[in-house]
Amino acid sequence: MTELTSEAQSTIGARVAAARRNRGMTQRDLAHALGVSSWTVDRIESGTADGGRYLSSIADVTHANREWFATADGAGQRRTRGSVVPHLGVVGRNLVLGSIVLLVTIRFFTEVVPVLPRAANFIDIPIFLVIVLAAMSMTSSRPGPAYLRVGLPAAAFLVLAIASATINSDRALPAPVLVFVYGFLAPFAVYAAIYRIWPPGSAGSLSRVLVWLGLLQLAIVALIDLPRFAPSGNPDLISGTFGTNAYQLVFFLLVVATLLFGIFTLEPRRKVARFVPFLILAIFAVILLAQYRALLATTVVTMLVVSILLGTRLRGVLVAILAVLAFGVAFSYVAASFPGLRLEATATTLTQSPSTYAIQRYQATRPVAGLYRDYPLAIAVGSGPGTFSSRAWQTFANADSTSTSNVQGAYAQRLTGGAYETDVSKKYVAPQRQEGAVIEGSRALSSPHSSYLGLAAEVGLLGLALVVGVYLAALLRSFRIARREIADAIFGDPVPALALATTIGFLTLLQMGFLENWLEVTRITFIVWAIFAVVTKEIDSRSAAAS
Repeated sequence: MTELTSEAQSTIGARVAAARRNRGMTQRDLAHALGVSSWTVDRIESGTADGGRYLSSIADVTHANREWFATADGAGQRRTRGSVVPHLGVVGRNLVLGSIVLLVTIRFFTEVVPVLPRAANFIDIPIFLVIVLAAMSMTSSRPGPAYLRVGLPAAAFLVLAIASATINSDRALPAPVLVFVYGFLAPFAVYAAIYRIWPPGSAGSLSRVLVWLGLLQLAIVALIDLPRFAPSGNPDLISGTFGTNAYQLVFFLLVVATLLFGIFTLEPRRKVARFVPFLILAIFAVILLAQYRALLATTVVTMLVVSILLGTRLRGVLVAILAVLAFGVAFSYVAASFPGLRLEATATTLTQSPSTYAIQRYQATRPVAGLYRDYPLAIAVGSGPGTFSSRAWQTFANADSTSTSNVQGAYAQRLTGGAYETDVSKKYVAPQRQEGAVIEGSRALSSPHSSYLGLAAEVGLLGLALVVGVYLAALLRSFRIARREIADAIFGDPVPALALATTIGFLTLLQMGFLENWLEVTRITFIVWAIFAVVTKEIDSRSAAAS
C-alpha cells in the first residue's frame, strides 16, 4: 500500500471527523464500531496516523462515500450531507428517539394536562407505520439478522391467527382479530424496522434520552402527583407522564433504574453517575407509592440479576449493596408512612407463604381449562383471536365503560356495531371476573386476564408457545449480550448498560404478562423492543467491523 503524504492524511482525518460528527458519533463510538481504540481514532482525525486501511469500515459505519475521504474538493461531502448521512443516520436516530419520547409522554398531555385530544393516545399506530415505512424505504440486498430472529415465528403466528379466525368465523369479528394481531406482532415489526434504520455508534444518545425521561418521571411525581396523592392516599395518582396508568410508570422506572445501575458501574464519568444513589432511592420510593405490589418480587429479582451481571466489577458490587440499601430504606419509609398501601402484608405473604400467590394464579386458569374440556379443538387453534380474555377482547367488551382511561370505547363500539361479547367469554370469563377472590385488596391474581391465558384460549397452545418463545429468546439473548459486554466493557461504552436494561425490561414484561395482558401493551413493548434493536444493531456492527 502506498504511504500517504502528511497532507493527504490531514485531509482524510478532517473528513473522517466530519463524517463522524454528521452521524452524531463521538470518537469513542467510532472506535467501538471499528474495533480500535479511541486513541487510534483521534490520531487518524488529527492527521498523525494513516487512516487509509480503515476507510472501507469508516465508510460503512458513517454511510459516506469512500472516495470522498481522499478527494480534494467538497463535492462528495455535500452529497453525503445532503442525502446519505442525514437520511440514514441523523434522521433514523431522531425518528427512533422521538418515537420513544412520544410513547412515554403523550398521555401526560392528553390526560394530566389535556392540551391534546384524547385520540392522540393512539400515537403508537402512526409511530408503527412511520418506522416500518422508513425501514422499507431503505434499499438492501438481503434481510438483516433482526428479520430472521423474529420473522419466522411472527409469520407462523400470523398464519395461525388467520386459521383460528377462519375456523371460528361465527364468533371472531374482523376488528377484534386485527387488534389482537397488531398487539402481539407489531412489537416484533418495530424491532426489525428499528434494527434497520438505527445508525451504529449512536447508542449514547438513546441512553441519554432514557435517563432524561426517567428524571422527567421523578419531576412530575414530585411536582404534580404527590400533591394530589397526599390528601387522598390514592396510589393510582402516582403515574408520572403515563396518565391514568401507574403500572406503566412502574415498569418504565424499573428499566431506567437498571440503566442507572449500569451507568454507575461502567460509565462513571457521566454526570448522572454521581447522582445515581439518590435517584435509585427516589425511584424505589415512587415504585412503592404506585402500589403495584405484584412487582415487589420482580424488583427483588431485578436487583439479583443486576448483582449477578455487574458483580464481576468492584463498582458492580457497590451497586448491589446500594440497591439493597435503597430498597430497604424506601420500603421501610413508605410502608410506615402509608399503611393503606398494605406493603408489609404483601411482603409477609411473599416471604412466609409465597405459594399463596401461585395457587391463586393457578385458579385463574380454570376458564381456559373449561374451554379446552368442552371444545378440544381449541387446544390447537383456540376460540378465535379477540374472543376470550385477551386485551383485544377487553378493548371491545369494555367499550361502554365510563372510565376516564377508556379512550377507545367509542371507536370500538362503532367497529362492532355496539356491545361485544362472545359465547365463550360469556360462559367462561364472565363468572371468573365476578367471582374471583380479592387478595389484599386486589383481584389481579384471580383475574382471567393475562397474555398467557389470552393466547392459550384464543389461538391455542401453539400460539402461546410462539409468542412466549420469542420473548424468552429475546430475554436470553439480551442476558448473554449484557454478560459478555459487561465482562469486556471499556469504561464509557453505553451499550452494556443498555443491554442490562433490556434484560430487565424483558424479564419484567414476561412477569407482567403472567398477571395481565402486558405483552400486547404496545406503549411499553415498543420501548423494550426498540432498545433491544439498538443494542443488537450496535453489537452486530461491531462484530462486522472487527471481522
